[in-house]
Amino acid sequence: MIRTTPDGGYDPLGLGPSPGELATLIAGNDWSASSLGPIAGWTPSLRTTLRMILPAQAQIVLFWGADYIAFYNDAYRPTIGDKHPRALGRPAAENWSELWSDLEPLLRSVRDTGQTYIAKDRPFYIERHGYGEEVNFDISYSAILGDEPGAVDGVLCIVSETTERVKTQRHRDEEMRRLAQMFDQAPGFMAMLSGPSHVFTLTNRAYQKLIGDRTVIGKAVREALPEVSAQGFVELLDGVYTSGTPFAGRGIRVTLASDSATGDEERLLDFVYQPIKDANGATTGIFVEGSDVTERHRAVKAQRDSEERLRLATEGGSIGTWDYNPATGHLNWDARCKALFGLPPDAEITYEKSFLLGLHPDDRRMAQEAVESSLKPNGAGSYEVEYRTVGPHDGCVRWLSARGKASFENGRAVRFLGTVVDISKIKQAEAVIADLNRTLESQVAQRTQERDRIWNVSQDLLGVADRNGVWSSVNPAWTRVLGWPSDQLVGRTTEWLEPDGEDARTLTELSKLDTGIATLAFDSRLRAKDGTYRFLSWSAVSAGEQIYCVARDVTEARAAAAALQEAEERLRHAQKMETVGQLSGGIAHDFNNLLQIVTGNLETLQRNLPTDNARLRRAADNAMTGARRAATLTQRLLAFSRRQPLAPTAVNPNKLVAGMSELLQRTLGETIEIETVLAPDAWMIEADVNQLESAILNLVVNARDAMPGGGKLTIETGNSILDEAYVAANADVGTGRYLVISISDAGTGIAKDTLARVFEPFFTTKEPGKGTGLGLSMVYGFVKQSGGHVKIYSEVGHGTSVKIYLPRHAADAREETAETAPSAPHGGRNETILVCEDDDDVRAYSVDTLRELGYRVLEAHDGPSALRLLKRQEGPIDLLFTDVVLPGGMTGADLAGQAVARMPELRVLFTTGYARNAIVHHGRLDPGVELVTKPFTYAALAIKVREILDK
Repeated sequence: MIRTTPDGGYDPLGLGPSPGELATLIAGNDWSASSLGPIAGWTPSLRTTLRMILPAQAQIVLFWGADYIAFYNDAYRPTIGDKHPRALGRPAAENWSELWSDLEPLLRSVRDTGQTYIAKDRPFYIERHGYGEEVNFDISYSAILGDEPGAVDGVLCIVSETTERVKTQRHRDEEMRRLAQMFDQAPGFMAMLSGPSHVFTLTNRAYQKLIGDRTVIGKAVREALPEVSAQGFVELLDGVYTSGTPFAGRGIRVTLASDSATGDEERLLDFVYQPIKDANGATTGIFVEGSDVTERHRAVKAQRDSEERLRLATEGGSIGTWDYNPATGHLNWDARCKALFGLPPDAEITYEKSFLLGLHPDDRRMAQEAVESSLKPNGAGSYEVEYRTVGPHDGCVRWLSARGKASFENGRAVRFLGTVVDISKIKQAEAVIADLNRTLESQVAQRTQERDRIWNVSQDLLGVADRNGVWSSVNPAWTRVLGWPSDQLVGRTTEWLEPDGEDARTLTELSKLDTGIATLAFDSRLRAKDGTYRFLSWSAVSAGEQIYCVARDVTEARAAAAALQEAEERLRHAQKMETVGQLSGGIAHDFNNLLQIVTGNLETLQRNLPTDNARLRRAADNAMTGARRAATLTQRLLAFSRRQPLAPTAVNPNKLVAGMSELLQRTLGETIEIETVLAPDAWMIEADVNQLESAILNLVVNARDAMPGGGKLTIETGNSILDEAYVAANADVGTGRYLVISISDAGTGIAKDTLARVFEPFFTTKEPGKGTGLGLSMVYGFVKQSGGHVKIYSEVGHGTSVKIYLPRHAADAREETAETAPSAPHGGRNETILVCEDDDDVRAYSVDTLRELGYRVLEAHDGPSALRLLKRQEGPIDLLFTDVVLPGGMTGADLAGQAVARMPELRVLFTTGYARNAIVHHGRLDPGVELVTKPFTYAALAIKVREILDK
């Protein structure tokens, strides 16, 4: 039967109207001479494949048969350029000859194995426009099965040319390499910091040289450069990151750690902190760029100091300057030089009248001969002479010291420069030296008294010793600091006061002093008379056979530094726990949506399974058990991250612990004895009962595992008031009144290095399969979210005690009692519920469940869609059931607010798998908010909806 198109044309492949250029060429070609034969005799597989590829918009070429006869569609035609149309229906080796050695193995592999070959940006060499070129393609080569079972008749190639993209990427990569090279070789120091913790992601050579080639990539500034953090630069980075405003510093003084013997190194830096922002304008990091200007500042300072010294010298020493040109006879004096000759600043100066006539008659000839000698080519060239001047107006006689130097050109003096200084006081001083010598003895006695006063009142330990360290003299500060009288110290070394093994360090330091090396900040310990040890920091120098020492008591300073380091370590640990908690909360949020789909549909399956099919029901029950275990794991993650929505009530801790006794005994078994010590006046607390019971149970299970051979477990309640001293020693806790629940065991205990990590999520010392590592993490997160504090004490071999501090509940509230939940209630078709959920699968389950419960249900995928449904709906809507987290910038709380404004009688029920600030603040639901958490069950949703609608 001959196929035709609607207009009567020949259509052997059955493509219908407008089949395209390639389909027309194929239909009109005489195939009788081809190995394929006439179209009417083509195999069904070939005809079907051609009907599939010819209308396709993707670029497709088909290689058919053993000769790889080429067929392609209109979309592919531009790809082969001038190979079209001669390549159509011809063996591929004829028209793809330039790349056949590359192409043929690919085609043969697909035909031989039947497996699809896929590659991205695959390079080929092709000649298609009269010249050869390197090109790239994304390709997918698939086998086309023939009509015989297992036979592969052809290879279907779907391609997409990516040549320009590859060239662009290569160019971009080359630019990035060039920029990276420029960045690394830049003369100024540069670094890239990422995130609010300022983590190093990139530094150049200049920056590495500045910080002493330390490894900083991947570390936060506070960790990588602790000495820089201590100088306030992290706070400066925080300000730039928060405000998004750059900071530029000029000549900022920075102290950097150094491995040299001279200690830390102080540098002066010009730098800029430039915030890096994303497309939305949010700061994501900071670019640091600058230069070390230490040497420049030092040079400038040295020059200024030199100029200042010269200025002070010339002003303070009444130094005048002169400049004489022997060729012209021109003489220039500055104002100070004029003043030393008794002339006013505006006086006209000449060599004969001003200089020669201004000299004392007895010195005039000597001075003139000295000038003439300095100006002779074979003379000394230097001029140094002392003479007297006589002021022409006041007759004042001054002694001056003149120094000068002549410069010559071609054997002639061309310039004569010099200075004059008033030495009148020196001459006067020479006259009184004899008087000073006569009074020297009394002056020495006075200086000795002054030295003795300093020696006696100094708070530092002063002493003089010989080369062997034997003290010949010590000041009273030794007795004030150490308690030993001087007669027990003089004539001995301090070896008898040093701890065992430390005397060798002292001897080493004494040997350095013998070589002339001064001692600076040498720390040692000496025993005081009361038996305690004091830390002393020594400085000492040797002079002749004596050693002069100064020691400062740094005991309290060292203790304060140790306390500060410990506090910083606690703060870093708290910050790390907060960061891990945020990550855990985000993971748990996504898992809760997945678990809602799994548990919801499993529940539907369980309700609808035939009662007589035990195998399928058992399989469904096992799957539900696993899903619930996953839900429990997710809740623990949320508890650690402090993102679970808590519903706290007033709780009597004694009653809660007593009520758990039977459960705890069953959990622990017969080998462990439980003792409860309940304070009769224990304060009430406000907490989520379920979460508190879960926390206690987790701690009890950990205690059981720590006592594999049995033992005693003690649960105590008591009141505690945390003061300022406790808060200062423990991060992330406030002062106030707390109820303490203590759980202590007599087990194996926890090593110190392990104790620091016990609250980290997924950290466990148990064998694989014995624990998730989330038990203590859940306890930590729940207590912190409840405004409390956790403290753990442990000693290896002696057991562990965990104390939970929960704030006292001051309000006079009664305890709430749990009510027995009824079975899942149904609704009526006259009640309408609007479901708003962005996850399609979660929304489908929620809608199906509510309809199964008998409600009329409307559904929307985001807030704006839900509002449009409300606006179009003619009848009333009884309940809005919405997720808290919605796309598009409108949260579930925003949607609820606008919906209730339109329909005041509308009830609202929220659902979430992750507590957000939209409805939860300070770890608890906002007043009046109704919530069912994901993953929720069929019964839980039915009860909650009925409860809200029946209010």
